[in-house]
Amino acid sequence: GGAYSNFMMDEGQERVQASYKHNYDRLTEIKKAYDPNNLFRVNQNIKPKA
Repeated sequence: GGAYSNFMMDEGQERVQASYKHNYDRLTEIKKAYDPNNLFRVNQNIKPKA
């Protein structure tokens, strides 16, 4: 039902979203506010909400 996000590589946004479950939408909002240019984007990246 989950994953160790630090061990994920490039498995795609679907896997990242499945790992964070109900927290994913909130995390995308935070990412948009604090990292809108996606500077921090290694491995388990949460893309900022458009």
